[in-house]
Amino acid sequence: MKITLSTNDSFAKVFQAISPSEEPIHILLADGEHHGLEHERLFYDFPNPLVIESVSGNASNCALRAENCEAFHKDTENRAVLTFGENCTSVTLRNFTIENTHVKTCDDASLGNQAEAICFHCQAGELFCEGMRFISRQDTIHVKGISRFKNCFVTGDVDFIWGYCNYSLFENCTLHTRADNRGSDRPAYVLQSRAWNSKPGFVFIDSDFTAEDRGKNAKIYIGRSQGTGKPDSVDRWDSIALINCRVSDLYDSALWTDENGTRAVYPEKGSALCGWREFGTKITHADGTLSDYDSSLQEKHGYTMTESEKNSLIKIVTS
Repeated sequence: MKITLSTNDSFAKVFQAISPSEEPIHILLADGEHHGLEHERLFYDFPNPLVIESVSGNASNCALRAENCEAFHKDTENRAVLTFGENCTSVTLRNFTIENTHVKTCDDASLGNQAEAICFHCQAGELFCEGMRFISRQDTIHVKGISRFKNCFVTGDVDFIWGYCNYSLFENCTLHTRADNRGSDRPAYVLQSRAWNSKPGFVFIDSDFTAEDRGKNAKIYIGRSQGTGKPDSVDRWDSIALINCRVSDLYDSALWTDENGTRAVYPEKGSALCGWREFGTKITHADGTLSDYDSSLQEKHGYTMTESEKNSLIKIVTS
């Protein structure tokens, strides 16, 4: 089934009209502003393989925008602009923007700071995103299962990529830490991994970590721990890998943080397959030049992979 949506058409009505089956659904979005349901999620929970893409192929010209957050709807699967449920099988998103327009108003997360643009709440399914732009502040992208992002732009300020994934691969993407609207002198974290036990977790290949200057005393980290991972836990492992990535010099040179020992990290030391690890990292300076990352500056839980370990990991997540 192929459906073309103008900016006056409703995503929600299209989803409501779908009958669960093996029939593929292909949604083409006209350029312009598509608006979701304010303070409500758009929810797709069908086995039908789904493709949503813009007609023009330019994410800057086609956007789905709405406001939702924890204050309006409790729990991860309810507070995103666009949510994919546990019955999904295959979802492909190409060349448009998804933005959660929620703006933080205070420090209490329960009052609305968590506001995903997309939630892939499906452990058994697969998500593929290409040429997409994902915009929010806290928790921009949440994923379970297997997901792949290629040539995408993701921005937020706290844990703006996270989830309980087998693996989530980002290739040639830009991960941009934005200023906190409540004040720039606050710590920022790109990732909080809660990966499945012994799985690769979040893997970034040939990607750029950029940032807005958040002030002299602000700290920006690639990852922080959720603090509850254990050897026998099903998930909540702190597994993040950087492979041949470029990291702005605005980020802390430790890359990772256990927040002064207040959050346990597991695995306690990264390895080829799991934990906090990197290979071939470059530092991007204000003038655009690059320098080699000094791996000895890594936080104590981090690990530098060998070339053979790096190649083995790439093979796992790209096969």
